[in-house]
Amino acid sequence: MSTRGMQSPVVKFCFASLSRTLLVPRVAFRANEKAFVMSRICLPGTFAAMLALSALFSLVYPLGAFAQAVAGLGAVAGTVRDASGAAVPNATVVVSNDSKGVRRTMQTTDAGVFAAPALVPATGYGIRVTGQGFADWEVKDFQVQVGQVVDFAVTLQVSSVSATVEVSAAPLVEDAKTDVSQVVNSQQILDLPINGRRVDSFALLTPAVVPDGNFGLLSFRGIAGHNAFLTDGNDTTNQYYNENAGRTRIQSQISQEAVQEFQVVSNNFSAEYGNAMGGVINTVTKSGTNDLHGTAYWFFRNRTLNARDRYASFNPQDIRHQAGVSLGGRIVKNKLFYFFNYEATRRDFPAIASVTTPNLFTTTGTVNQTTNLCPGTAPQATAAQCQAAIDMLNTRNTGTVSRTVTQDLGFGKIDYHLSDRNSLSFSLSGLRWISPHGIQATGIVFNTGNAIGNNADSTVRNAYGRAQWTSIISANLLNEARFGWFKDRLFDPASDDFLFPGLGRASLTVNSTGNLGVAANYPRLNPSETRFSFADNLGWTKGAHTMKFGIDIAHTEDFQRQLINQFGTYSYATLNAFALDFSGNTTGAKNWTTYSQRFGNPTVDTNLVTYGFYGQDQYRFNSRLLLSFGLRYDYSAIPQPTIVNPDYPQTGVIHSTKDNIAPRAGLSYVLTNDRKTLLRAGYGIFYARYQTGLINTLFLNNNVYQQSITYNRSTPAQLAAGPVYPNNLPSTSFSPPPGTVDIVFASPNLRNPYTYQANLGVEREITSTLSLNVSYLWSRGVRLYGVWDRNVGPLGSPVTYTIQDASGNPAGTYTTPTYRTPRPDPRYRRISQIDNPGMSYYDGLAVQVNKRFSRGFQASVSYTWSHAIDLNQSTADNNIFFGSTPTSFANGDFRSEKGSAASDIRHRFVVSSIWTPTLTKSSSTWARYLVNNWELSQVTTLQSARPVNSTTAFSVNAFTGALVAGSLNGLGGGFSRVPFQPVDNLDLDRIYRVDARLVKKLPFTERVTGYLQFEAFNVFNTPYDTSRRTDEYSLTSGTTNLGLIGSYGTGSSTATSPDGTNARRAQVALRIVF
Repeated sequence: MSTRGMQSPVVKFCFASLSRTLLVPRVAFRANEKAFVMSRICLPGTFAAMLALSALFSLVYPLGAFAQAVAGLGAVAGTVRDASGAAVPNATVVVSNDSKGVRRTMQTTDAGVFAAPALVPATGYGIRVTGQGFADWEVKDFQVQVGQVVDFAVTLQVSSVSATVEVSAAPLVEDAKTDVSQVVNSQQILDLPINGRRVDSFALLTPAVVPDGNFGLLSFRGIAGHNAFLTDGNDTTNQYYNENAGRTRIQSQISQEAVQEFQVVSNNFSAEYGNAMGGVINTVTKSGTNDLHGTAYWFFRNRTLNARDRYASFNPQDIRHQAGVSLGGRIVKNKLFYFFNYEATRRDFPAIASVTTPNLFTTTGTVNQTTNLCPGTAPQATAAQCQAAIDMLNTRNTGTVSRTVTQDLGFGKIDYHLSDRNSLSFSLSGLRWISPHGIQATGIVFNTGNAIGNNADSTVRNAYGRAQWTSIISANLLNEARFGWFKDRLFDPASDDFLFPGLGRASLTVNSTGNLGVAANYPRLNPSETRFSFADNLGWTKGAHTMKFGIDIAHTEDFQRQLINQFGTYSYATLNAFALDFSGNTTGAKNWTTYSQRFGNPTVDTNLVTYGFYGQDQYRFNSRLLLSFGLRYDYSAIPQPTIVNPDYPQTGVIHSTKDNIAPRAGLSYVLTNDRKTLLRAGYGIFYARYQTGLINTLFLNNNVYQQSITYNRSTPAQLAAGPVYPNNLPSTSFSPPPGTVDIVFASPNLRNPYTYQANLGVEREITSTLSLNVSYLWSRGVRLYGVWDRNVGPLGSPVTYTIQDASGNPAGTYTTPTYRTPRPDPRYRRISQIDNPGMSYYDGLAVQVNKRFSRGFQASVSYTWSHAIDLNQSTADNNIFFGSTPTSFANGDFRSEKGSAASDIRHRFVVSSIWTPTLTKSSSTWARYLVNNWELSQVTTLQSARPVNSTTAFSVNAFTGALVAGSLNGLGGGFSRVPFQPVDNLDLDRIYRVDARLVKKLPFTERVTGYLQFEAFNVFNTPYDTSRRTDEYSLTSGTTNLGLIGSYGTGSSTATSPDGTNARRAQVALRIVF
């Protein structure tokens, strides 16, 4: 249908909701009294909706070119003035990159503004500006980085003859930038030492980013999780866990050799980015060029140069091979390019298993028979029963556990420049990970029983694809559209290798020491996630305004198959009680304290549709001041539970909030006439995505879809209904006594959390290659998740505890109200509501010094002082599922949980450098192969200690009628922390660490170069504890005496991702580059 002569269209949207189908619009166009109607269609699947939206945006009236960087790409922009400062309109600007086949030609606006958006990040760009009556102005060989707008302030000199003014380099201070971000460039990625070759760990080089726990997660501004991970602009975040694809157990989602660079945005990012209230990591992959380039590489390590972990009695085997090839080039010069990479990892790294939890075991990993009397008090186990139980505990949980890894990575990319105005890009990545006994990958020495009692096999299948079209329809019109497909399948089979005669498949806890039986969480498919996404970005430059608009829509399906605790969990108060049941139990006696088990449908399938809309305007007020305004709106159509508990209709409703409106503003102001000093400021609101792991909790925990029982021996009916160890209850017999099951549902106003963020900073170009940036960072987290128990009656009479010192003498008292039976609804145990009571507070001062590569040297220095506070939110891995356990010590009293956050690291200092000295100017063979062509790089980290909570450890109560066993006040909430201690009061170790790499370059021919590498991580072997024994007090049965546990505060592990230890590790490598 011709649209010539038509008026601007009037667009109406109608949406039809389909089961397992995305919303598809009905669009009506009216012009000149004629109408074109696309009837209501409901094409199946996600792709149909994305096609409809793409067609819709293609028909919107012309908007014009924009200079703001698109996710996954960069941009070049600037303002052209004459010597008097007046704008120069209609000047011709050419931006080019010969190796990438890029050539953009444009004219300046009436305000002298030009823009070349959507540029592939790369080195080798050039810009040339010409104007009638002026000398030409040119900059050669500068770099465009991901998320960066390289902004030029061009001054043209009057000239009556042909002349060219050449500028030596792009500006070091970015005056078009208002966020707090840093690009880790290709030289840093390739040349800095990186342990495990997982590039997202380089984010720790940047300010306001710290480790979140010990599993390789990242915390931005003290927020536990809630980050976004993008690859070439497409979302590759696992939405179930809100982590990077494949989680941190795998070696890497993508090979280091396939990554061009990545951007870390830690504060006040643009309105284009959504689904994150923490930070954004935007990875850009490599592309082919007009020249043929390739790499073959092999990295190898074993235990020869490794230091022994401080908690290991010997240095176990650790053999790792990582090898791969990459190839990139052109198919058609300046038109069609390719890049491919394949990488394989093979690793053999057995674990050392033991249990040294002080309640039951000694520090050497044997049962402590002094404090665990067996035979004990009546009923007494026989000597034979005691010995059988002790022998099992001593032998089953110690030794060496085999672990291996097989990982294969593949990546391919095709770039097609149809013309200077249109380009297409396609990429596909795949990962296969298999690790027998590899669930517990982050550790070498496991002294809490995890290596056997909480372990299983691990498999991951991950893939994602991308199609991108960038179209410059005219000099003032650009459209960038992306389609993405993402698949992340995590399947963890149970391992029969961990079965033991007499234990069955049940989980086991004795005297508050867990992980003594079989892991309760396996097997599991958790989850198989599939996402289809579409994004479209439009914008124009009009006068001094650079405006940008966009949408993104995603359909995410999470399929899960898991029945946690399907074989049951037994908890025994004493060794004697366990010995009575473990062997010689001819009468079918039941001496357990509690027994729990879960029943029901293990399969759940959720589909979440999210919509994002944004607008952004950068206004060049004058030559010094740039203002940035943005507004983003996000909406998530949350799936509703398919089965409802009729006792509580709330179990059938999960609220979809409609008020995720996120304004954002920033400014950049040039303070000095030489344009070398810059002031930046910004403020905005940033919403987290809905984690489908939490949605999954709300589907399963209504006591209908799945049912979970907890029997307590103190209630005769429950003891009678429970099984005899080690049996479990058949699912057909689920008829629990009243008061033994929990349910969980969402608050009627539950919503996704968000943060307020602000920054104020000054950046100064000290020399042409050296800059200093000082920034104040502020953040407030709002509506963080928390849980409280609605099935609690009035507080009972208080109990006063006597706090004892190390000698057993009274050192003080603690009095607390108590939570006692009966419960208001006797049919249930806990009736828990997930709500938004949480808050977080962050104040930080960040100082950065960046040395651009010159004269063979590049360096970056980053120092951050910060204080992170929250309401005992813990780490990211504790902020996914939640459940029935209250997250505060006193029910609903979340304000009393306020204290330093688990990610509160007051001081963090990181220095990285790359040095390639030229020791002699000789070009002789001995100079090339012996004296010159060396490279030394390092990363030094100095970090304050991270805090954790002190906890209590006992399974009895000091008073009768407690709602939950093993709790000071009978509630059983607040992560078992000691309530009369400050939140997160126990510090772990400080970190003093140096990672280094030494490289010898071997120039075999003009085109072929070899690199021999040796690198070591924690070169000086300064180990640091990443966990301590946090159990501070135990309760003596039948008393109110809180006895100080002697091992409290002592170190227990140095487990660190990715090696499982922070003891020194070293490796050698060979790379061949052509």
